[in-house]
Amino acid sequence: MQNQNKPAEIIRAVAGIDAAITARHHIAVREFFDDGTEHLSRFTVDPTLAGLERLSARLAAVPAPLTAVVEPTSMTWLALALAVERAGGQMEMIGARHSSRLRGAIMGKNKSDVIDSEVLTHVGEIFDPPPLVLASPGQLALRRAVVRRAGAVIDGNRYWRRLLSLARWAFPDVWTAFAGSGRQHWPCSAEYLMP
Repeated sequence: MQNQNKPAEIIRAVAGIDAAITARHHIAVREFFDDGTEHLSRFTVDPTLAGLERLSARLAAVPAPLTAVVEPTSMTWLALALAVERAGGQMEMIGARHSSRLRGAIMGKNKSDVIDSEVLTHVGEIFDPPPLVLASPGQLALRRAVVRRAGAVIDGNRYWRRLLSLARWAFPDVWTAFAGSGRQHWPCSAEYLMP
């Protein structure tokens, strides 16, 4: 039997971080004690370098192994992961779909930043998210370049289809004449312009 005079010790801690792009980050820290009790504390930090320093200092003050859980909100998770690692913790990421279903199961239809951060502290009880391994700067740059190139290709194709659609509308007789030819490009050579 545990000694009643001995105070309970923290065995682990989980931080749920509701990341924001321009608003304040909401953080809930749930500390688990060896006697089975829990303690929840909340705070907010600005999405600035000073705010990330404050986050690192607050999480480093937790005297137990810390795991932080965050949703992938834009690229804010990257700075938060660095702040958590600086505090000696480990970051885990969960998809927005999973966390919204968990929030619906725990809190019903209620939603706020405070609720989201608290729900993220329960993720480890339901899911088993893998630890977040940060990619190298080169890998992050390559990923960003690929995403931008894909967007540029999609935009270019969209503009080309729009141009062809407008040309079909503006010159229906030309498109009717070429309907069976299988041509894919606008007829722009001199032989089509001569009478």
